[in-house]
Amino acid sequence: TVGARLPMVVRLVGTNEEEGRKLLAEARMLTATSLADAAQKVVAAAGGAQ
Repeated sequence: TVGARLPMVVRLVGTNEEEGRKLLAEARMLTATSLADAAQKVVAAAGGAQ
């Protein structure tokens, strides 16, 4: 892990995307394929919209 205390969401698209997703999953990081997907995951990780 990178030592982060907060959940991280990484938007990942492009060459070697699948390999990158696997590495990030091992580091317990959330991945997204679009900015909308990332935004939804950030809101969910933060405990939902208030």
